Amino acid sequence: MLVVISIMFLVCNLPAEIYFLGYAYGAFLKETAEQRAVNLLFYAVTQILMCTNNSINFVMYFANGRKFRLALLNTFFRVHPKKPSTPKTSSGTATTVQNTSMTTMTQQ
Repeated sequence: MLVVISIMFLVCNLPAEIYFLGYAYGAFLKETAEQRAVNLLFYAVTQILMCTNNSINFVMYFANGRKFRLALLNTFFRVHPKKPSTPKTSSGTATTVQNTSMTTMTQQ
């Protein structure tokens, strides 16, 4: 899952980083109106990809992580996981106590 999330991060954020590096080094200084429109479209798409990355991460963690789901539900709804119930039988500890007390009575 970590590999998939890392790949999604690269796919969604790499175009934005390329755009920002190009902007920082002056790649968009001499541009026509058409080039500016294309650059603004590219900028909008990179921003959408960056936001989508966060949404995809949440969905992937929620779909694949049991602990993540429980922590999320506990945070918002105070849902506590059910603990497995132990069967209550009288054959276990109670019998041992009875046998021990009879043995003690017999030895006296």
